Order: sequence, then structure tokens, then C-alpha cells
Amino acid sequence: MEPLDPTLPNTDTAVDPINGNINWFTKTGIDNTNDQLLRPAEDAVHGRDGFRQKMRGLLKGTSDLQAAKTKEELEQQITNYQQDDDSLEDRAAAAMNGATQSHDKYETNRKSGGKKVGRRAQLFVKRFADFMQCYSGVIEVLKGAGQMYGIVAYETLSIFLVVVINKGGNDSKIAELLGDLRKSFPQLSDWKKIYPTVSIKTLVAEVYKQVIDFARDASLYFTHFSTRLWRAIGRPPSMGIDNTVGAIRGKLAAVNAEAMIQLHKRTKNIDVTVQESHREIKKLKDLNDVLVASYKHLQEDYQAFREEVIERERLEDIQRLELFKDTLKVGRDAFVRIGSIRKEVNSFSLQISYPSPETDITACNEILNRAFRNTSHSPKSPRIAYVQMSLDLLNTCDEYLRWHNLSQSCLLVLSGRTASDGRSSHGYTNSWLSPATVQVTEQGMKEGRKVAYYFCHPDIRAEAHRAKDVLQSLLYQILEWKPDVLRHKNQAFLSSVRSEAWRKPASDKEAINTVLQLLREVLMELKDVGVITIVIDRLDLCEEKLFLVMDALVGFIANLMDESCVVKMMVVLDPAHGYWDAENLEGKNAERVMLRQDWNQRQLSPLEMQRKIRSY
Repeated sequence: MEPLDPTLPNTDTAVDPINGNINWFTKTGIDNTNDQLLRPAEDAVHGRDGFRQKMRGLLKGTSDLQAAKTKEELEQQITNYQQDDDSLEDRAAAAMNGATQSHDKYETNRKSGGKKVGRRAQLFVKRFADFMQCYSGVIEVLKGAGQMYGIVAYETLSIFLVVVINKGGNDSKIAELLGDLRKSFPQLSDWKKIYPTVSIKTLVAEVYKQVIDFARDASLYFTHFSTRLWRAIGRPPSMGIDNTVGAIRGKLAAVNAEAMIQLHKRTKNIDVTVQESHREIKKLKDLNDVLVASYKHLQEDYQAFREEVIERERLEDIQRLELFKDTLKVGRDAFVRIGSIRKEVNSFSLQISYPSPETDITACNEILNRAFRNTSHSPKSPRIAYVQMSLDLLNTCDEYLRWHNLSQSCLLVLSGRTASDGRSSHGYTNSWLSPATVQVTEQGMKEGRKVAYYFCHPDIRAEAHRAKDVLQSLLYQILEWKPDVLRHKNQAFLSSVRSEAWRKPASDKEAINTVLQLLREVLMELKDVGVITIVIDRLDLCEEKLFLVMDALVGFIANLMDESCVVKMMVVLDPAHGYWDAENLEGKNAERVMLRQDWNQRQLSPLEMQRKIRSY
């Protein structure tokens, strides 16, 4: 074990594995240092037998001295004396196993001075108990070198206690000496936790021996009548004992002085260590400040680098998207901001441009509002006599509600005829169901959902479209939500676009399915955007046969089985331009296709008409 103080020598000490206390004396010293230090204590142990023999002779016939041999037994002995002072004489005789006195002399003492003896005996027991608590620390230190040191010391003190109470109850001198000795012991809570020097170990061993010598001399003094009488006449009482006590005081003073010196050394070393620690802490703090500043700069550099990478990736995404748009043959008239430069992107001379009137929801809404007005300055206007589409009316449709609430991918098809008097002259080919597509699109955007839309009738006049172009426009819109998909899917998508099936005529079923297959692959890359809504108005205006396109869309929805990618598709048809026979729907297709056919615009009843006029 390392010394607690660098100034203290590394003596032969060990740590008790049970309680962690330091064992001052071990037998493992190579140079037998501890054996030399223990010589005074060994002398005290060797004098045990002679002392016991003298005490047996003086106590007349005691065959064996039944004295305490441990700290606990001695403490119990002290407690017994403190509890009953009337039986002190009997307890002393029993403890010494047969040491007796005459009954008559006992009775005389009890009558003439029993109370006085009892009080002084109690004073001695108290002083003895206090002294023993101090001296027991020394004994416990020596016990580390062998249990015999503890037995000899506690046994000697036990005999000393019994003899003084039995023989010297009227002598207050011995109690005073014990009190003085107790004050001389260092005020240490536990001697065994002090890290010892050679000097302290030497002094403690000598104190151990001298206290035992003191107890033995005092015991002999009080049990030898002639000695006490001679000393009382020839010189002051307890003179020899006083000398022993003086020697003990000197040793204890030396222990205190040595401990104080070591305490000052340790305090100084602690101060030096604290100062060095403060300097080291300051160095570490300064280093930490440098590291924090360096980390902050690195963090700023990393953030700038990250922003640069993100911007570069964004530009690359735009380039890939433009390339893919070119491959899809979807033109675009727009301005793209690249960094701080506003650069015009040239459009392509193709069939479809994006953004375009077909994808301009504001323009389409204005066209439909002119064609289907629910209010008029003239109650005689014929168009107010017919039902007009609204969100309230749409929410009365069971098929729409099922489509809206279903948690799986599904298809809603609304089909119905428009009354010729139910629209203005500006919209003679528009469908009264078309406003539903605008309303669903606007509601989805307002709720934060992703909506891709295409209106095949964006103007007053109806023009033909290609279903393949409609699907390509929707595909491009969806890719714009997350163009980084092309970072790892660009080549795969380009391979599909450049395939022979893709290049087939738009009327070819395989060509439409190829586009839908690519749309499905793109959608599977957007699982994290939530529910996706696709709205197509007036698909009946496409050049291809309607049943061919609708059957392809039904198959497309049926194959979207992944619950993490939910697509809600809405299609509006006008049977006046194209009719879809859905009688062949069955199984899973029928479950996920909500069809409202023959939802024709009807004329208002007189009562409904009257209510409507009142609302203007």
C-alpha cells in the first residue's frame, strides 16, 4: 500500500482486508524491523506469568485468576461494577476466584465506612472506564501483531480493576492518576487508521508496556499490606507508581508531538498538492477552451461544407430531373433558381408542357366557375334550377366517403351526365362533376397532403389528350416532390423509359402498363410522405379506348398492396364522351374500386328552387 503522505516512510504495514484498517506491525519485514519495535511489548508479555504467580500468593489460595481477556469482557466487568456498588466486594472476590476476607472484617468495614468506599469506588470505576477507552486503542494496535498482546493487556487491567476496588477503595490517588493519564492520550478516534512512522510505532509499544507495568505495580501495591504500610511511613504513597505515570506521560507527549509534526507535514503536502492541482486544472481549462473553440470552428466548417453539399446535391437533383423530363418528353416553361442566379430553363417543343393549363388548378377553377355558377343576379337564369357540385354534396356520396376513409390504396370513379341547361354557354362540354376534382385537390393541399392532378378539360373547348402523356405528367409531378430519388434510381428509371415497350404507341396496352409500372416504382420510393392523392378529371377525353385505360388503372391500384404506400386515385368521367362498363369488376378489384355511375345532374324541385332563390 502506498503511504498516505509522501514524507512518511513506507514501513512494514498492511491493510486489514476485512475492515480496511492499517495493521501497524507485520511479521513480514525482511530486516525484522517490527520485531525490534515490539521488544517492549514482548517484555510485558513475558512478565505475565510472574505477575499472575505473585497475585495468587497475595490473594491467598486462588487457584486461577478469572480475569477478563478481551475488550468486551472488560467492558462488561466495568458495567457490572457501575450497576451495583453494594456488591463490589463480592464481585471482586468472585472475579479473583477465591480471594477471600474474613466476614467480621467485612461487616466492620460496611458499618464504619461502606458508603464512603462505595462512592470512591464508583469514582475510580468511572475514571478507569474513561482511561480504558483511550488505552484500548493502543492495545488494538498491538493485537495486529498477535492476539496475546491483547489478552495480556486486558487481563492485567481486569486484575488491576478488581484489586483496586477490593483493596484500595479509600485511596483516591489512583483514580486521579488514571484521570491524568486519560487526558494525556492523543484525541484520536481510531488509532488503527493512523498511518504510523517508526517513531510512533516505537513510542506506542513502549506506552503499551509502561501502562501494563503501571497496572501491575498498582495491583501489587494494593494487595501487599506491609508494603503499603512501609511506604506510608517511609515516603509518600504511590511514589513508585507516580514515577511510572510520569514516564507514561512523557511517552504520550512524544506521541502527540510526533503526530503533530506529521500532521503539519501532511498539511503542507496537501497544500502543495492543491496548488499543483489548481495549476493543472487551469491548464486543463485553458486546453479545454482551445478545444471548444477548435470544435466550434470545425462545426462551423462542417456546417458550411454540409450546406455546400446539400446545395450541390439539390442542383444535381434538378439536372437529373430535367434530364428525366427530357427523356419523358415533358416540356416546361419555368424559371429555376440555381444558387443566387435566376436562370430560364428552355421549354421543349413537345405535346405537353409542365406547368401547363392542365396542371394549373387556379385557371381550371375559373373556367368551371364560369360554366357552373351556383348564384346569379337573375333568379330566372336556367342554370340555377339544377343541382351544382359542392363539397357538401360530395360528402353525401357513399362511394366518396368510403374512398376517403379507406386506409388502403383505392380508386374512386364518378361518372354522370350534365344537363344542357345546367351550365352556361361558356362550358357546353364541361361536366358538372368536374368541380369535385378541384375541390378534392384544394382540400388535400390545405390539409398538407401530397396531391398530383391533371385536368383534361382546362379550357372552354374540349381537346383530345393521350393517356400516356397524362400519366407522364403525373409521374413528373410526383418526382418533383422528392427528386433525390433519382440519385439511386435514375439509371433504373431511364432504362424503363428507353425500353421498347415504352416507345410503343400510346394506344398500346403494354405501353400504358409500362408507364404505370414506373409510376408504381416511383411511389414506392415515397413511403415517407404519407397518403398520396392522384386526381384525373375527364379521362374520357383521351384518344385511347376508355376501357383500356380504366382497366389498366384498376390493375395498378389492385397491385399496390404495400400498406406503407397508400395511393388514393380519383377519376371523373362524362359518359357523353366515353362510357366505362365496370360489370367485370370482381374480387379484390371490386373491394378497392368505388364506382358512382349515372350520377347525373338533376333539376331542382319547386321546393328546392324556392329555397335556393331565398338564399340569394
